[in-house]
Order: sequence, then structure tokens, then C-alpha cells
Amino acid sequence: MAPPPLTSTRKQRISSATLFHPTWIALFIIVIFVVVALIRFDSVLPSFLFAPGPESLSPPTNITPTSYHDAAPFVFDSLHGLLKQWPNSYAPNGHSIVVGTVPPHTQLFHGKHGPGLPDKLPFFAFDAEMSLGIFGATASSVIHTLAPTRPLRVIYFDGQSATLTETGTLDSQMAILGGEVPSVPVYNHIYDEDQRALDLCALVDDLGIDGVVRMNAGFEILLCNWPRSGVEHLFASNLTLPGNRERAVDKSLPNDPNRQPPLGFGNAFGEQGSFEWLRSATWHYGNYGQGGPAFGRVKPDLCTMVSFYDPELASLSSLHHGRIIGNQTFQNGWGLRRGHRLVGISSRDVKAVKSRIRENIGGSKCSGIEWAVLAESIVAQHKTRLLDIAKTISSPQPASFIVTRIHELSHAILYAYLEYPFAAIGRSAAEVEALTVSRCSSAYTSKVNPSGLSKSEMLLYHSINVVLNRLCSFEWDLLKWSEKYTTQLLGESDDIDLSRIQKEIEDKQKLMSSLLAWIGWDNWTQCEAQCSVDQLCAIPTWPVVYAPGFPQGGIYAVNNTRTSIQDLAEFWRPKCINRTDFDRGGGRGRDPDHQFPDIPSYNEV
Repeated sequence: MAPPPLTSTRKQRISSATLFHPTWIALFIIVIFVVVALIRFDSVLPSFLFAPGPESLSPPTNITPTSYHDAAPFVFDSLHGLLKQWPNSYAPNGHSIVVGTVPPHTQLFHGKHGPGLPDKLPFFAFDAEMSLGIFGATASSVIHTLAPTRPLRVIYFDGQSATLTETGTLDSQMAILGGEVPSVPVYNHIYDEDQRALDLCALVDDLGIDGVVRMNAGFEILLCNWPRSGVEHLFASNLTLPGNRERAVDKSLPNDPNRQPPLGFGNAFGEQGSFEWLRSATWHYGNYGQGGPAFGRVKPDLCTMVSFYDPELASLSSLHHGRIIGNQTFQNGWGLRRGHRLVGISSRDVKAVKSRIRENIGGSKCSGIEWAVLAESIVAQHKTRLLDIAKTISSPQPASFIVTRIHELSHAILYAYLEYPFAAIGRSAAEVEALTVSRCSSAYTSKVNPSGLSKSEMLLYHSINVVLNRLCSFEWDLLKWSEKYTTQLLGESDDIDLSRIQKEIEDKQKLMSSLLAWIGWDNWTQCEAQCSVDQLCAIPTWPVVYAPGFPQGGIYAVNNTRTSIQDLAEFWRPKCINRTDFDRGGGRGRDPDHQFPDIPSYNEV
């Protein structure tokens, strides 16, 4: 009978006589000789003996500027959306990790049940409304207010990285913490936040930082050891209302902690707290939807931005543009980013990302360029005019009106870079075109020396150049086409043939749609009108949602395969809502038995 295999629970006994058999002694001497020879004569031995294993190989080095074409709009969109509630709600599957700092004296809030200070592994909200929305509706709740006495070093996972779903919101954390992203994660892999906190804090300790910043309906920070991080406790507020505990044990009331008394137990201000939580999220929309600026209590160091869109990550390089995983075929938000996943990322690419994060924590060579300001400037220059052009070119207006308007708008974008042939002696029309597009494309980066950029900045640099080149080339095409029917100052003219012009307008419309789909700016929508003072311009934000027509509200209803495209478009359409609308539209994830009636759509009001 063959001996049993050696395992952790059953091992063969090896006698000392066997261990010191002459054969084993001879083999041991040979091994020692070989090791010494390798150390002494490594320079003359074949190089493959010392080549690193496949998991430790450096990222591919054959990356050229053209390699960034597919990734560029996604990287740019990620850059422009960092620490903004609105874009990260529309594109919740984050693909960026950035090192940042929380300034001293920033207020932090933590809700809990019962007495005592927050534990050593707590999540803190940056807005009291978020803690109140989570814990303030319970029978017994205490809100703690704290503040750091020194800057806190953190890493920020973009997207809705604090949103517990199976559709990709946790992908970047799964990749970093577990080395892979399962296509069908187990239940605890999604909903066990206690274990995730332990895993994140092991990463925090390994990196030598203070915590992790994430977002769902608002921004939060996980501080793994808040006393050690110099965070001081300011005070605690007991929010337990008289009668709450009595309602909690009243068997005649539904066991629904989100409902107002007398229909359920909990804080009498519970529903108001949910609405105020949504209000606080709109403060960080980032100049979208009539909201406030980007979240300012975390200062990101954009020269450390690591992106899973980076073309150096070969296992993901073909999985994004034009591909949506799962049933999320509705391109809500802008472009295709909502359905992007990290499923299929290789262990080598995960290690490359973790290595880059470690390098950035340790201090990376940075140029000092304000990349966020640069992205804002580019969007400001091009976005509203492009949307105006898109609306004009699709309008039922006469062809003459459309051509004239397009000429005016494209000229408004390009006039700072344009020299007409008669103003540039000896310069042909082709040279004027090349010069204009070149100036427009490089105005923001022409003096940037790539050799002075960090690895992360190189990705931003090339992505911005690719985005600008496509924008400027398309805008020149519109100017050149419309100019020959209007001012004719570029030296070209054409007869007015309305049928031909109408066909050309239709062709330009298709090119416009293609550009907007590629750049991802086609659905940067707002509320149709200025909201009144008692209303919020709101979009669904997990777990605080306003979801007319969706029994359970929230992101789960959006992923329901039975939901039509029209329903999804209505779901994501920004709406002006007040407290009554919020309650009638579902509030905070109502279950069907306690669902309020849906607020009618605009055309039913």
C-alpha cells in the first residue's frame, strides 16, 4: 500500500536514521555547492535563471501615445469627477485610487448605539447628516463629533466605493485586497463591511497611512486607529427621543426602523433625517444639478492618481470601450462608464497597481501641475458649446439657420487659435488647418516636459492630449464645413444646394453623436428648471434614493432586467424634489409593504 500523502493533518514519520543517510548527506553537499556557484558565477550563467517570475514582471514597455486613445476619455472623466458626488453616482464603478490629505480640524461624525467612544475601526462621516441618516432613526442613538489635530494621510477610492452592490462598486477594493475580482462574488464578499474594514486597515497599516475615503450618499473615512492618528473626541450627543424604546418593543407596530411613528418604531425625525442626508449629498455634487463644488475636505494629490484604465494594465486594456458587462446596457450618466468592471484583471496587474500606490505614498516626483484645474478649464471651454451644437444640428430649424449657428459656435471655440490665410502670408489652407488644430490641442500642455512628470501624471498628460486632439479636430471640421456656406474667409466656397446641405447636416449629426458617445459628455444633464428653495435637484444615490416607479428604489431596481430603457431614463433624470416628493417617491429604500405612492411624472402634474 502506498504511503499517505504529506498534509497539514497527517504526516509521515521520518526517522533520524533516514535523515542522516549517506545519500541525503551527498545531496545536501551538492546543493550547497550549486548555491555558492550561482552566487559567485551568476554573470556567466544563462539569464533566464535570474529572470523574475511572471507575477513580478514590470508592466509592458511598448506603450506609445497612441496606446492611450481608448483609455483617454475614461481617464479624463475620472480626473474631472474626482471627489464629486454627481459624476461618481452616475459612474459608480470606480477605477481610480488617489493619495490625499484631510486637513486638521476637519469635523468628523460617528453614530453608534449605546454608550462609549467609537471603536478603533470605525467609519466616520464628514457630514453630520450622513451619520444622522444612518443611526439617527433608531430607538437609541448617539452621535460623536471628533476632529484631527494633524493632517491625515489617506487613500481615496473613487466611484461609489462605499455602496454595497454586486455590480462593480466594490471592484477596486476587491482587486487591491484580494488580488482578483470574482464575476459572481459570494454574499459576504459584498455585505460584510466589518471584514472589509479589517482588510482595509491591514492595507492602511502596511502603507503607513491613517485611513481610507469612500463615497455613497456623501463621503466617509475609515480611520483604523483614530486616537493614534491624532483625532480628538469633542463631544457626544444623545439623540434618543422619549418613547423610542417603548415603540421598539411594541409588538403591534411593524418592525420597520425606517418608518415614522406611529406606523413603525424609531426616531420621530427618521424620515426627515433621510431627506437631510440626501440634501447633504447634493452639497458635493461638484457644480452639477445646482449643487455645490467638489468635496473639499479631502485634498487629493493628483500626481499620485492610479487608474485601472491605464493601458499598461494589459489584462484590462480591451475590456472597457464599447463593452458593458452584465445587463447594464442603458448608458445613463455619460458614456459607457457605468457598466465598467475589473472582472478579469490579472494578478500581475493588481501587483503593479499596488506597487504604484506604495511608490506614491512614499513620495513621487511631481511636476506641480494643477491637473484638476486644467480639466475644469477644458470642460468649461468645450462642453456647453458642444451640447449647443448637438442640439442645433438635431433641431428642425431650416438648414441655413443650422449652418450659421454651427459656424458661430465652432468659431467661438477655435478663434483664439485661428489665423486666416490672408493674415499669414504664404500659408496654405492646409497649413492653417494643421496650425489651428495643433494650437487648440496643445494649448494646455505644450510647455509640459514629460520627463518631469510622475508615472501617474504621464497618464493624465497623454489622456488630455488625446481628448483635446479629437475635440479640436472635430470642431475644425465643423468650422471648415460651415464656413464655406457663410463667411468663406478660408478661401473655399460652395453653391447653396439645400438638398446636399441637408444630407451633410445629417452626416455631421452622426459624427456628433459618435464624438459625444466617445467623449462621454452627452448626458451631463441638469434639472429642467431652477429648483425652489424647498426643493433639491436630486439623482438616485445609494442608499438614499428618490425612485418613482421602482418599488424598492435604489440601484437594485436599476439593475432589474425587466426594467425598460424608458424607465431607466426616467429613473436617472434629475428632478426637483421636496420632502413630500421624497417620501412619496420611496425615500430610503422602502420595501413594497411600506411603499408610499409614486410621485407623478412631469407630464402628469
